[in-house]
Amino acid sequence: MKIGNFALLKGQAVALQAVMFCAGMLGAACTKTEVDVPVRETRQIKVHLSEYDSSGQLLEGEKSIDNLQACIFEDGMLTAVYDNLAVSGSSVDLQIGSYSGTLYLLANTAGLVDLSDLQTGGISEDEWLRHTVGQNAGAPAHFFTGKADLGGRETTVPVSLERGVARFDLQLRTAGDASVSSLTLANSAQSAYLFPVSGELSPAGVSRKDVSVSFSQPLTVDTPGVLYVYEQESDGLEITVDAVVDGRHMTLTKKLENSLERNTIYTVTLRKDAIDVTLEVSFEDWIPGSDTELVPQRRYL
Repeated sequence: MKIGNFALLKGQAVALQAVMFCAGMLGAACTKTEVDVPVRETRQIKVHLSEYDSSGQLLEGEKSIDNLQACIFEDGMLTAVYDNLAVSGSSVDLQIGSYSGTLYLLANTAGLVDLSDLQTGGISEDEWLRHTVGQNAGAPAHFFTGKADLGGRETTVPVSLERGVARFDLQLRTAGDASVSSLTLANSAQSAYLFPVSGELSPAGVSRKDVSVSFSQPLTVDTPGVLYVYEQESDGLEITVDAVVDGRHMTLTKKLENSLERNTIYTVTLRKDAIDVTLEVSFEDWIPGSDTELVPQRRYL
């Protein structure tokens, strides 16, 4: 009897172990593995547009934003892309997954810079910092760029956007009557770096050609913003003005000894004294200013 009881208990124990084993296997098969998902927090990007200094005049459209896009590089690789960002006042809200990396902001580069395509191609940050932008409908794109370090814990990140073009203004300093019918910059670079490259203004082997602007009504007063060009090395740069001074037609030419830099105003001055008519070129910077309301041409939702 004891032996029988022992045998029965042993059998029950074996059966119980088998049931527990099967239950354990089923439980293991049905258990869901917990995976930590990075929390994506909203960080506000406070955008500053570079403004003119006290002697520069802000022209209509020079702070207009047609489109805004951004990207983040972490450990030298492109990890996040943001297209068609909606602008609210002077701020943009981004969902950012970590407090690391560098944020790059681009304005007015739609159709010229495809961030998603660059991410697919595995572009490195070093390559990105030497990326170039070409012509937009046959003219330099009025683009802005800026960047910010995301390593801090701040929820609001300031980014200063700097213009990627240089501007020419025209001044007339003649005692008599004068008018300008056209202005030409010879050997103007047709592309530029998106972001400033230290010690290098123009991409290697940049294409160059003469760029002209003609005025249907000749200019008879000081006129800002007559021509926009990309920043570039002074490689054969020469500016020519076709003018009529006191009834006499003349073509005046001036070689540019210095390079043209982004975010800078260059003033072409037509001057006449008692002896001769001369052409002068001077410059002034557009400098970072206070918060500026962005003016989107189109709002993307």
